[in-house]
Amino acid sequence: MFQDLRNGMRLLIKHKSFTAVAILTLALGIGANTAIFSVVRSVLLRPLPYAEADQLVQFRYHFSDIDQEQTWVAFHDAVDWQAQSQSFESIGVYGYAVLNFSENSLPEAIYGLRVSADLLPALGVPPALGRYFSPDEDQPGHNHVIILSDEVWRRRFGANTDIVGKTIRANQEDYIVVGVMPPGFNFPLNMPTTAKLPSQQMGYWHPLGLDVNKLSRADAGVNAIARLKAGVSLEQARSEMNLVAARLARDYPETNAGREVRLVSLKDQVVGGVRLTLLVLFGAVGLVVLIASANIANLLLARADSRRREMAIRQALGASRRRLMRQALTESLLLALVGGGAGIVLAQWTLPLLLRLSPQAIPRLIEARVDGGVFGLTFAVSIAAGLLFGLLPAWRSTKGNLNEDLKQASTTSSEKRGSAGPSLIVVEVAFTLVLTLGASLLLNSFVRLSNVELGFRADKVLAAVVLPPRSRYPNAKAKIEFYRGVIERVKALPGVESAAASDTLPYSGQSGGGQVRIEGRPPVANFDQGLQSEWSNITTDFLQTMGIPLLRGRLFDEHDTAEAPPVIVVSETAAEQFWPGEDPLGQRLSFGADGKEPLRQVVGIVRSTRNAGLDHPPSPHVYAPVDQNLSPANFLLVRSAAPSPNLAEMVRQSVAAVDQEQPVFLAAPLESWVADSVARQRFGLMLLGLFGALALALASVGIYGVVSYSVSQRTREIAIRIALGAQSRDVLPLIIRQGMMPALLGEVIGLLGALALTRLLRNLLFGVSATDPLTFAGVPLLLMCVALLACYFPARRATKVDPLTSLHHE
Repeated sequence: MFQDLRNGMRLLIKHKSFTAVAILTLALGIGANTAIFSVVRSVLLRPLPYAEADQLVQFRYHFSDIDQEQTWVAFHDAVDWQAQSQSFESIGVYGYAVLNFSENSLPEAIYGLRVSADLLPALGVPPALGRYFSPDEDQPGHNHVIILSDEVWRRRFGANTDIVGKTIRANQEDYIVVGVMPPGFNFPLNMPTTAKLPSQQMGYWHPLGLDVNKLSRADAGVNAIARLKAGVSLEQARSEMNLVAARLARDYPETNAGREVRLVSLKDQVVGGVRLTLLVLFGAVGLVVLIASANIANLLLARADSRRREMAIRQALGASRRRLMRQALTESLLLALVGGGAGIVLAQWTLPLLLRLSPQAIPRLIEARVDGGVFGLTFAVSIAAGLLFGLLPAWRSTKGNLNEDLKQASTTSSEKRGSAGPSLIVVEVAFTLVLTLGASLLLNSFVRLSNVELGFRADKVLAAVVLPPRSRYPNAKAKIEFYRGVIERVKALPGVESAAASDTLPYSGQSGGGQVRIEGRPPVANFDQGLQSEWSNITTDFLQTMGIPLLRGRLFDEHDTAEAPPVIVVSETAAEQFWPGEDPLGQRLSFGADGKEPLRQVVGIVRSTRNAGLDHPPSPHVYAPVDQNLSPANFLLVRSAAPSPNLAEMVRQSVAAVDQEQPVFLAAPLESWVADSVARQRFGLMLLGLFGALALALASVGIYGVVSYSVSQRTREIAIRIALGAQSRDVLPLIIRQGMMPALLGEVIGLLGALALTRLLRNLLFGVSATDPLTFAGVPLLLMCVALLACYFPARRATKVDPLTSLHHE
């Protein structure tokens, strides 16, 4: 074995050009495979970082009449599920929150979670310091306690181990610290996909403190998870919850009729949205490894033909064929292991870049690293690649007629031999076509998605999140006055055209809405059977600041005060759905189905906007003046003629001038909020496009290499043809035809494979079919052009053969 390794290493060093090309090809394929596998392993394969995580499940609502699901559930239902079921050890609920921390350093708004006392114990990860919340601390008025994340504890409180029991200030109120979670702990692992957050790490957890008697059964404002009891399967729990949901629908038909309850494993809830994207990328990089292996196999086949005389001499001296094949396989495996090592180095360099480019919407991505498990897979892939591209050349180099091979006067044989090169080209072209077709479909989809009409102008708009605390601003009116003060200061900033505030914002993850009731029409009891609409409470200049054009009627002005008759502005979609065939102007509706809200008159119609995502059609939308609805604002919008790079800082200073203890949670261009909504699609497209381009380059190099080798083997034949009077126009098509035939066969096989495999992309596409005719015609044509160029250059070189020199040499 050591002799084989020594000989193999000597040969690799001797043939430096061959070795460099082979190692680079393998490093690209295996390096990409290693980097993507490290992501797939951290996101999909590793268990969730909680105790017995496979026993954790998440609740969802399914509205049967409209076939929609949501994770937000009603607190009343969660209490009833706990009381009426026997499948769960406990059920915990949670909701998102922001607290303004104002001690030890500058004011800072930190994202966290409001949780029931049962939630953290259900996860089975004890605090590093202190304890969980007690049931008493989850009662209204007793919930001013907090558990900090390790990151916040270290950054804001200097990792003070005596912090448990201490009082800290948040939202201008006192909170007692009862615990600190261990490093790396986070829950939940998947943030709202549309929420633009500074970090995916929760900073704290504090009790909900909800009074179930003061909540409506219609309010679906929390998420719920549960831990299954030992011995209870997910299917058993689902069957029981079907019965419980049916019982609640009978008891509370006004709110629960049509609400089905679905249970999914917590892991499926966390990674379900990204599983298909990552598996497609992993499959794509696997094809790249196969194409790279086929390329190296072609190189080794060419070298095997040139070593026939060497192998014949070894056999004549007593070496068995098995011994020679072992030597050849050792060389291939050595080459594969060196290439795999280079691939690991390449993966370690590229993985940090991959993580920086990846969207926050992919959960647990921060955990990706090249560790022992990834090393093991890379080693296995390297061995498999070495066997894959080494077996055929090893068998070929020892196959043949011993006497004929010994008679060779040179390392080039004029004898026509069968070659496996064209067969490998068929494989390369087929895999490349599948990969490039998939990348092209995603590119087509992304272009269509990016060109969707938003309904508003996101350019030159800065969006900021400011959340005044209830302790300092106890009612909506006080918060609106705070925002008015900020808006007046922001309007005075240089370059600012307009400023406004709203309680909702497209692509922020924050939306409002529900059922609306049209004047003169009977009410509908069931939530999922009534007219649904998004609604926003806005300041006067919001629609102008957002660039939402007025189509008919008027916008809000300074006369639309709390004392004036209630008015609204509706979107085109709302006008068409609520008053089909009628003039919406002057019509009236109320929010909610109970008739308690006042009727509001339509005074204007504006362009519909896509708020839920670029791939979602516009929903009905109703806008109301903040003075007439008194809903607190969360978002500050600033339109600037020439946005200054310091505009975000100037906005922060304007907020501090009104309230020096009030931080700005987030300030970013609105365009970046829209771009983040398609970050997952852009990430998949970028990587799949990169793999497709790499596959196309490898395939073209493979075709070029096979045709070049074929030309070198047919030098004597070509020289004779030219000596007998053949012209360049006769020789050129002959060589090109020989190279193009396997490429054409590969395209036919690739098209058949693509028709089957691209159907997996159906859920990732927007506005384009998985069998789009233009894509399925254009990509094969492009690949044919690349193959034609790869055949043309060696064919043209063959026409320059000097017959006298070539025949004399032979």
